Formats: sequence, C-alpha cells, structure tokens
Amino acid sequence: MDDDSNRIQLEALSGKLRDLHARVVTVEQAFQPSEKGLPLLDRLTNDPEWAWLRSLSGLIADIDHVLAQKLATKSDDAVVAAHTRGMLSGEGDLKNHDFMARYVPLLQTDATLASLHGELKGLLKTFPAEPESESERLHARHQWAMRFKHKMTQS
Repeated sequence: MDDDSNRIQLEALSGKLRDLHARVVTVEQAFQPSEKGLPLLDRLTNDPEWAWLRSLSGLIADIDHVLAQKLATKSDDAVVAAHTRGMLSGEGDLKNHDFMARYVPLLQTDATLASLHGELKGLLKTFPAEPESESERLHARHQWAMRFKHKMTQS
C-alpha cells in the first residue's frame, strides 16, 4: 500500500469516526439535557459523565494530526485500525472497557448508530493487520504513541 492509499484510508476512517461521534452525542442527548455550542463543548471536554467518549475524540484527533503532518504509514494504518477495533468492538488487547460499557447499549437503541458501526467495521476490514510478532506490534504502537507525546511537549 502506498502513501496515498494510507492517507485515503485514514481520511475515510477519520470521517466515519467523526460521523459516529456526532451520532453518539445526538443519541446521548436524548438521555441528557439538550445543549448546543459552547455549553455542549464544555460538557464533552470537562463533565465526568462524558469522560467515556473522550477516548474516541482523542483517537480522531490523533488520526487528524498524522494526516495534517503528512506522516501516515502502513504501520500507522494497522495501529489505528487495532485501536479502533478495540474501542468499537472490544477486539484484541486494546479493548476500552469504559467506552464499551456506554457504547454497546447505545448501539441497541439507535438504528443509525448501528448502521455507522457496521460501516466502520466494513471499512476496518480494508486496513492491514498488525504484525503477528509481538515485538513488532509493540514497536509500531510505541512509535504511534511517541508522535503524540512529542506533539504535546511542543505545545
């Protein structure tokens, strides 16, 4: 897979994850006071009730950072896909229990959300798998994580 293919796949994934995030917020607002604009942004970023969703927000931001820096690699695609699979479906060793505890019940309440989830699962099938070698897999994950640690120290 060439760099353009990596970029196209990551852009598609980021867009679908943003759609999913927006739908989750919409569905959750049926159970919470309906807010818009800055009050909603404040709740999403600071309210403990919404902490579970921040891992999805962070993943989207990380993907967008790599895309903005034009740094996408095949290794990134595999790591991002593994993180996404772990978050949305509990697959692999990157399962996010807090996210899954709130997300899975929401899937059962909203057909649009369930449809987006299915589209994401289909898209993830086009991504490369992580290396089978544990050392290679951990190295690729470490490289991915270090990009964002470096980004934060420069801010």
